[in-house]
Amino acid sequence: MKELVVTLATAIALTSSAADVVKLSGIVTSGGVPVEGVPVTDGRQVVVTDARGRYEMKSSDDVNYVYLTIPSGYEVPMFNNVPTFYREVIPDDRGRFRADFTLEKSSRDMSRHLLFVMADPQVYFDTNFSEVNKAAVEMKQLVDSAYNGMEAVGVIVGDIVGQIKDGDKYFPCFIDNMGESKVPFFYVCGNHDIDMSQQVNEGSRHPFNKFFGPSWYSFNRGKVHYVVLDDIYWMGRYYAGYYPAAQLEWLKQDLSLVPKGSTVIIAQHIPCYSRAARAKQWTKEDPKKIVSNRQALFNLLKGYNAHIMSGHEHYNENFIISDSIYEHCHAPLSTLFWCAPWAMDGTPGGYAVYEIDGDKIDGYYKSVGRNRDYQFSLYPRGLSREHPEAVVANIWNYDPRWKVEWYENGTLGGEMTQFTGYDPNIYNDVATNGKNYAFPYIGSDLTEHLFYCLPSSLESVITVIVTDGNGHVYKQEINQKEYK
Repeated sequence: MKELVVTLATAIALTSSAADVVKLSGIVTSGGVPVEGVPVTDGRQVVVTDARGRYEMKSSDDVNYVYLTIPSGYEVPMFNNVPTFYREVIPDDRGRFRADFTLEKSSRDMSRHLLFVMADPQVYFDTNFSEVNKAAVEMKQLVDSAYNGMEAVGVIVGDIVGQIKDGDKYFPCFIDNMGESKVPFFYVCGNHDIDMSQQVNEGSRHPFNKFFGPSWYSFNRGKVHYVVLDDIYWMGRYYAGYYPAAQLEWLKQDLSLVPKGSTVIIAQHIPCYSRAARAKQWTKEDPKKIVSNRQALFNLLKGYNAHIMSGHEHYNENFIISDSIYEHCHAPLSTLFWCAPWAMDGTPGGYAVYEIDGDKIDGYYKSVGRNRDYQFSLYPRGLSREHPEAVVANIWNYDPRWKVEWYENGTLGGEMTQFTGYDPNIYNDVATNGKNYAFPYIGSDLTEHLFYCLPSSLESVITVIVTDGNGHVYKQEINQKEYK
């Protein structure tokens, strides 16, 4: 009897195992010609198409998508303004699913291209779409005029909507408005984009998946390898920044196909790093505001020139994590949840523009409605809470490579002094209008990218010249006589 029980148990296990396996297969072609060497994945394992463009893998029945890494030199396949590099897995009664992909060869040089990064549009109300549309139209104008139609791609780094209950209405509206840019935009899942009625992480992505497909994937443009990650981990009552093991294993396989020394751009919602980490105040880091197992990502990025593009924090901040890892935490398009013209650190609503040439990345923050030369706010004496006796500059995209100099009546006064404080614009707006905000409980926050200088005269002209890390120079001046 014992032997019979074991035999039956083994048979049941084998039957269950066989039923759990899904065989994925297909072919990747362009113009009817097979495309060799294209990575294809189910989100866990990565295989590469053979000389006949074919791929095949054994997957499991809980896998939702099969998708490819779009190779450089090919157009981003689009449908209704969303990249369609994936297929939803629906196995037949024999546990098989076939997905063929067709790529269109591009005639444009992709070694030089633009990357637009928009953080936290976080649409709460119908009226917010006018600003989304304004940004999208502006992007098209930039590509057409300032860049002569250069190849461009974009990433929305999460929190597309303000409340997920509005997802079915606002996701498609947002997609349609961003379509005005004529730039293919990829999407990152943010904490506002998940279903928080779910009790576990699994399944909480359904609203996002419905419109955008898988929440981690990769693609290539020119010499750059792009990776979109999902670092939101939902625990039934709250979320934290965390990479699940399956995603890290997928990333390990994905990067194994990318030559060491390449430039890799990671797009995710919650930033890896923080101002507390920069100050080595590790215990002050909030697990909802950083990725707790970030070192696992850093280890996988060793040997690459890596840029991490994140959002979530509603301020602009740059972190030079190592010689080869740089994180850009982007200010939100939605400013202070659409209640004021500035984010909580005083950064105007906007997006980032990165100019990519081969392996080199240059970039700037683009305030909506302003030209690229507008890179900082300059305040006369009397406006700063921390230094009312000083002229103050808020340099939104600052990092330690920048130089911030001031002149008084044309004479060099030296470098301005960096300090931590509140931006006068947003601080005063909150104080004056905060009680009438749609969300009256929000406010301004401290920022570290403030600088001050002490003029010797109350009637002099103060000129501030800022040189960024790539040598671009920006200038503003204040005639103090106008503010006496």
